[in-house]
Amino acid sequence: MLRNLSLPEGSSFTWVDLVDPTEGEMADVAGRYGLHPAVVRDFLNQPHLPKFERLPGQQILILRAYDEVAKRGDTIQAMTRRLVVLMMEGVVITVHRREQPFFTQAVAHVAGGAALRPEQLALSLSAGAVRSFDEPLKESEDKLDQIEAALFSRRIPHLALKQVYGLKRRCAVIKRTLARITTALSHMKEQAGDDQGLLADVVEEADRLQTWADELLESATHLMNLELNVASQRTNEVMRVLTVFSAFFLPLTFIAGVYGMNFRRMPELEHRLGYPLVLAAMVLTAFGIWAWFRRKGWLR
Repeated sequence: MLRNLSLPEGSSFTWVDLVDPTEGEMADVAGRYGLHPAVVRDFLNQPHLPKFERLPGQQILILRAYDEVAKRGDTIQAMTRRLVVLMMEGVVITVHRREQPFFTQAVAHVAGGAALRPEQLALSLSAGAVRSFDEPLKESEDKLDQIEAALFSRRIPHLALKQVYGLKRRCAVIKRTLARITTALSHMKEQAGDDQGLLADVVEEADRLQTWADELLESATHLMNLELNVASQRTNEVMRVLTVFSAFFLPLTFIAGVYGMNFRRMPELEHRLGYPLVLAAMVLTAFGIWAWFRRKGWLR
């Protein structure tokens, strides 16, 4: 879909927006504005990561923003959607696959503001793309807190480790994406001119979110290690209980096994008090083991 978006009065350029363009629409725009062939390839090549390029008479900024529809993904292509911003004399062309909330908000904000230059529009879109990662980071932090609370309350689900690993991958993707956006924006210092303050604000916000994502990565790693340690500790507790039971029943089983061999020349078998004496020996043996374990503190 090809459309011209409104700009504040006094702006010195036209804003052309392409939503999921066909090859025919791209060829029409390329012929109308004399686009460089490499730019057309960038428009149509969806897997591109954030970057900034200068071409003769053209500057291209590729951004990626979080896609709220793809919340279950854990790769850059699944979690984010690309936004290409082409700046040239008298026109700014944007290309994206589908409408995104941050883009709609940027359109409304730009339309109600003062006159813009192309670089100001690019920075405004960059700020929206960066802010789109704030909510998924908050959701990841809340989810990690819930899993940690469940871990210590012994209500941890059997898939908790897998969930933590998935959150770790998502935070890693967000961190890498923000790092690439920051690198792309660093090449716009010459383009920004009098808008260095706006550029600095966008970069600062990207750095803040990148630091947040890095902290969540560390938290997820520590939580995974903690979960494995807790699981190991619980296994050790179970083995400890089983070992205690084995220690009690092993000598009793031995005594029962000896007197179950039924050899003829076993004087105890013919003794009138043999059976109660053996039972008493078993009780005394079990009591002795219990007293010994208690003295060693192994039953606490």
